[in-house]
Amino acid sequence: MNPEFQVSGFTSQVSAPPLISIIIKEIQQSGAIPFRRFMETALYHPEHGYYASGRARVGKEGDFFTSVSVGGIYGRLLASVCREVWERLGRPSPFTIVEQGANDGSMASDILGEIAKSSDDFSRSAHFLIVEPFAVNQRKQRERLQSFPDVSWVTTLEEVPEFTGIHLSNELLDAFPVDSLRWSGSVWEEECVVLQEQGLRLVTRPIPDPALRAVAAKLPTNLAPGFRVEWNPGLSPWLATLHAKLQRGIVLTIDYGQVGEDRYAPHRADGTVMAYQDHQRYNDPLPEPGLRDITAQIDFTTLAAEARSIGFGLLGYSDQHHFLVGTAEPWLRSLGDLTAASDAARGDLRSLQTLLNPGTMGRQFKAIAFGKDFAAEPPLGCFKYQRPGVEALQV
Repeated sequence: MNPEFQVSGFTSQVSAPPLISIIIKEIQQSGAIPFRRFMETALYHPEHGYYASGRARVGKEGDFFTSVSVGGIYGRLLASVCREVWERLGRPSPFTIVEQGANDGSMASDILGEIAKSSDDFSRSAHFLIVEPFAVNQRKQRERLQSFPDVSWVTTLEEVPEFTGIHLSNELLDAFPVDSLRWSGSVWEEECVVLQEQGLRLVTRPIPDPALRAVAAKLPTNLAPGFRVEWNPGLSPWLATLHAKLQRGIVLTIDYGQVGEDRYAPHRADGTVMAYQDHQRYNDPLPEPGLRDITAQIDFTTLAAEARSIGFGLLGYSDQHHFLVGTAEPWLRSLGDLTAASDAARGDLRSLQTLLNPGTMGRQFKAIAFGKDFAAEPPLGCFKYQRPGVEALQV
């Protein structure tokens, strides 16, 4: 082992998945690869990556649950957000709904089905555009959405034409590959993946990349030795591309993460990187590359700061519980006497209860929205009861 590397973190036994040999070959060529490169390969290798191969499974029979997999009520409520944005923009036609990270198209189907029910100006103005780089996912989406005529696809965000409308994503940003940094007690170091006799292992080394060194220079130094922090370098270019494409409207993304000093709480000393398979959570991200999801929680304070610096206005920030309470309020009022609700409505209410549950999804997930040429006041209905609110994002 190169003497400049200090062992830290986790190990992985070399095993059968075909991606292992590809990763080992790359490590052997350079001695080590940054953790970000490992995560990128494990998730997005064009043939064997967890997402690129179509292996990602969501829901009861999959590797993890999402709000979309809980029930169709989630997408139908987001359709009401889209309608309100359209109205606030002056009812433009066309009004484009861009979804990124659409997986099998379930959320798109729920949104489009709700929009189609109205057969009004909004339904005639709305166009749905999916950003989907992987052919296997696009096939699933096309099959699921074949009954909806006004849907189109592009493979990259850069291919999206300039649009007026809303960009939607659910659990997209947590799958962006991240750099992993550890505090030695005197200096921030980069984690990378090396090959040892016992398999793949995370070690630390001096940070070779000047841009990453600049990031590390702004991190706290009053943390316990070994404290891990992730840096998501994909956020800024993602936001910049969206700002260039969006003429008027909003960007709404829902994910899980922290803000402010909570990012450096003692219980986060080992960072937020996790792997998921068959509804099991693993602290070690290295085993079974390509067969497990790997995620890192979102630093919403940094996300908001990057968005502001690019030119977006901050419209709202809320946990999912309060976000959906505001979103669902008109629908709940329309039900009237809940004892007389239909079986379908009662099923939706059960799903909504799961989504709102403060002990699980209601507090774990956060919704954040940025606007371009879009008034922050009055707040959108979905942020009517926002908690903790945009004040929590102030640096």
